[in-house]
Amino acid sequence: MGLLVAIAAGYYYIRQAATTWNGVDLEVLLSAKSIALTFAALVLYLAQIPITAMIWRWILADMDVRMSPRSAYAVIASTQFAKYLPGNVAQHIGRVAVARSFGGGVPTLTLSLIYENVIALLAAIHITMVFLASRSSSGLERWLPMRSISLVVIAASAAAVLAFLLLPRLAEYLQRKRMPDAGDGNEFNLSLGRLLLAYGVFIASFLSLGLAFTLLVHAVAPANGFSFLPLCGAFAAAWVVGLLVPGAPAGLGVREGILVVLLSGIVTGAAGVTVIALLRVVTTLGDLLHFVLGTWLLRGTAATPPQAREA
Repeated sequence: MGLLVAIAAGYYYIRQAATTWNGVDLEVLLSAKSIALTFAALVLYLAQIPITAMIWRWILADMDVRMSPRSAYAVIASTQFAKYLPGNVAQHIGRVAVARSFGGGVPTLTLSLIYENVIALLAAIHITMVFLASRSSSGLERWLPMRSISLVVIAASAAAVLAFLLLPRLAEYLQRKRMPDAGDGNEFNLSLGRLLLAYGVFIASFLSLGLAFTLLVHAVAPANGFSFLPLCGAFAAAWVVGLLVPGAPAGLGVREGILVVLLSGIVTGAAGVTVIALLRVVTTLGDLLHFVLGTWLLRGTAATPPQAREA
């Protein structure tokens, strides 16, 4: 089902691209300024894997699993590229499989990934709600008119607080559903301090990704100005939908289709489809660079001796 949604959304994006391609200004796109902005966006995207590795280490530390910064980065960087495989779960399976050599059992590592992804999802949803409240796109206005900024922001914040309270039970439920026979880690609760710290860093991470997306928009269509807040929210919203739709490799097709809708009224059709394609190029290139570096580091990183590992 998820794959069908991805195909449909991808078709919608391709159709939009085909109808607006003649309006793309290649001279602007290939200018020195646009190339510099695109490179800056790539640098911001490259920072995300080290940030994720840092948060993952914090979660593992609360589970009494110690992993060096180099090992955590190498594990994530070398397995993250697997998200481009159909199913969009191979990167998680690969991370658990590789991380076992550095300490921690499968149930514990699985639970750490559940916490990490749920916290990231909460941060992205919060930013998305702020975006919808601050400036709803014309593509959503007929279904979701936004008249009260404060009400929506308060509702999103209250939902985040409630989610924090329910997160331990949700993580345990998801782990039991995925691994019903796993007894290790089922009673673990991430400390409130770690949870809030991880949430805050993920907020900053999505803001930096929103900045990267804004730079790409400015590289393609400088006349549109620097609409950081709505573009940051649009990116977060597309990331959320791409994560929640199963089967779409790295959200391929789904995120592009969502962004076409959300960018209406913010950038023109031709600039919109161009920046969405450029975003996919930048993120794929960034993931590939991390894969190469992570794989190289992994070969030179000593694994935890078997006697020091958790069963």
